[in-house]
Amino acid sequence: MQFTSYNISPKQIPQLAFSLILISVLSISDAVAQDWRFSAGYSIQRYGLEITPNPDYLGDISFTQKGVLELELEKYFAHHIYLSGNGGVLINNSESAFHGGPINFNRTSIGLNLGLQWNRLGLYTGVHGAYSWNMNFRGYSTDDYDSSIYWIESDKNDELFSGGFTVGAKYYLLNFFRLHAEIKSHHYSQHTIRPNPDSPYIPTTSEIQFRPVTVSLGFSISIPWHSKSKLEKYNSGSRSSPLMSVSGLQIQSPMERSIVTSPFGYRWGRPHEGIDLDADRGDQVLSAADGVVEETSYSASYGRKIVIRHGREYTSTYAHLNEISVQEGDRVRRGQVIGQAGNSGNVTGVHLHFEIRKNGHPVDPQDYIRF
Repeated sequence: MQFTSYNISPKQIPQLAFSLILISVLSISDAVAQDWRFSAGYSIQRYGLEITPNPDYLGDISFTQKGVLELELEKYFAHHIYLSGNGGVLINNSESAFHGGPINFNRTSIGLNLGLQWNRLGLYTGVHGAYSWNMNFRGYSTDDYDSSIYWIESDKNDELFSGGFTVGAKYYLLNFFRLHAEIKSHHYSQHTIRPNPDSPYIPTTSEIQFRPVTVSLGFSISIPWHSKSKLEKYNSGSRSSPLMSVSGLQIQSPMERSIVTSPFGYRWGRPHEGIDLDADRGDQVLSAADGVVEETSYSASYGRKIVIRHGREYTSTYAHLNEISVQEGDRVRRGQVIGQAGNSGNVTGVHLHFEIRKNGHPVDPQDYIRF
């Protein structure tokens, strides 16, 4: 795996960080959604090094890339603004198609980020710190017939502390699987490391200086969850109208003990034509009123979807289902099970998207149902 060089000075990274924080503050939403998200992943970090080759070594010197295990916990304060804490441990120093370099070391890191997450794409910025130790230089035997790799300690048994700024992006390929890319600035406690001159082996380099910028690419598995008590408190204080009889129809909630996690109206700069109801995978989805199943389908945005017609004026839509239990043309009764909640389509967590349309135009379900 090869990485493209980035010509970014350390002075530019705080400016980028400030810009992302400003965007986050100006983009705060009043909608409540997931409260927490826990992620575990793996990334390949490329370290910028200024290498002084050893004149006694005649081979090639490869790039320095290491594998890092990462954990992150995100706390959401609005629908897509979050603060996260993260930590990483270097776990792969070995030589392979993706890892290697003239120096090996142990490393742990921690960080704090402020992020802005849209449906799939997210941007974040923050600060980080790291501790590196056990520096060893790649070396070879003076015996021409010995092709083994030997590792030479640094001359001062160096330990490095570093800190700086982080700028990164995340992209969800699937609901719980995402890719991420990061650029970090570093200010090291010391920059120059040298191999022990008394070693019987030949080091590949006579000196290494750590540059102030690193780049990483990785993936992670990310799991969201909600605070039920917070959502219930949010909904208890929000406006809702009593259950109504519309055109002779009695309309009820499509789920038992339903909690609204995202209301009707504008969201992320575009209209949200229904409401989102908190659910666990497999929860029963009920027909909101008597009617006839007009459509069962699958799309990239809605996932598995059911549309039920209730007379001439009204239809109801149930999206992101895990399972559909009815067929087009079926007559259904109010409260009848028509499917199961899930996370199909373009979503980042399990929920039910529910719409009511009057003469083809979306209306607020909370004007018709008390949730």
